Amino acid sequence: MKNHRTLINVITFLVASIALAVFGAKSLLVQTGVGPKLSAEFTDASGIATRNDVTMRGVVIGSVVDVDLTDTGVEVDMQLEGGARVPEGTKAVIVRRSPIGELTIELEPGDGPPLESGATIAVDDTIPPPDVSLTIEALADVLHAVPSDDLSTVVEELAIAVDGRARDLQRFTDASAALPQRLLEIESQLESLIRTGPKLTGVFADNADVLADDLTQTAILADILRDRRFDLLDLYTNGASFTRVANDLLVSEKANIACFLRYAGNLNSVMASDKAREDLIAALNKNHFFFDAAEEAVQKDHRGWTWFRVQLLPHQEPAGRTYAQKRPTPDVYPGRACRSIYGPGVGAAQQPGFTLAPESKLRK
Repeated sequence: MKNHRTLINVITFLVASIALAVFGAKSLLVQTGVGPKLSAEFTDASGIATRNDVTMRGVVIGSVVDVDLTDTGVEVDMQLEGGARVPEGTKAVIVRRSPIGELTIELEPGDGPPLESGATIAVDDTIPPPDVSLTIEALADVLHAVPSDDLSTVVEELAIAVDGRARDLQRFTDASAALPQRLLEIESQLESLIRTGPKLTGVFADNADVLADDLTQTAILADILRDRRFDLLDLYTNGASFTRVANDLLVSEKANIACFLRYAGNLNSVMASDKAREDLIAALNKNHFFFDAAEEAVQKDHRGWTWFRVQLLPHQEPAGRTYAQKRPTPDVYPGRACRSIYGPGVGAAQQPGFTLAPESKLRK
């Protein structure tokens, strides 16, 4: 019975081991759903080796399968996963996942159609890895240029500045950690800004004179607002009271205001008629005869005294023509009551001996 149980345990262990081995070989060695194969030409690919990851927007989409020297630099072959699509215009950048992490080829997608398998990203669209030695050398030069006493002062002041600010530093760290995620969320907007930025700056450059004049006028406006700030403050203070009074007036007199606007429109339409304009022109043309005669009759002598010239004897002129027959005075009616869409306004005029005009004589 004991030997039988041992045999079952051994068989179960062997089956599980074989299954795990097959799964590992299939996952790590056997490539399923193979995608397109691309190449990238770099001037320098120091640190890149086979099986390094190829990423796009931070997601692994393939790996490096070969690195070869060429006459002009280094050619890196990449095998992408099934379903991966790299648009035309994509740039290949060698970056580190962390300051001390392994190198990765990050593909920054373009906006063209998908590249076919076997396509090559030209050297103009690739960026080699950062030279760590040059960075360290530049940092060393900066540190050597800073006097030790001043550096000590900086460190001491920095320690004083962060003392007791642990919570603020924690919030700053949390915000810094969340910043990459926020940038990924607006990546498309950032890409659009980068593409349209040169066009926008070109517009600014073409209209530099106009912008300079606008800035000058804005500065003048700012000076005026500064000089009149107390008047503006009074305006803001009294503006609310004025608005309230104006609103009360409009609300209480809106019927009369509507009637006034309607009557003004009727008067304007009458004055705009051809007959009214002809009468006005004739009156203005004849008006100067009266004033010219009055000016001739009133004169000043050499002492500055004003004399009214009177002609005692009439001129011996032909007899004047008879006047035209007297025309009756048109009917004059007192004002009617105001009626508008907002209700009744002022009442009708009251005057003894007059009656209201019939509706047929009112202008609608």
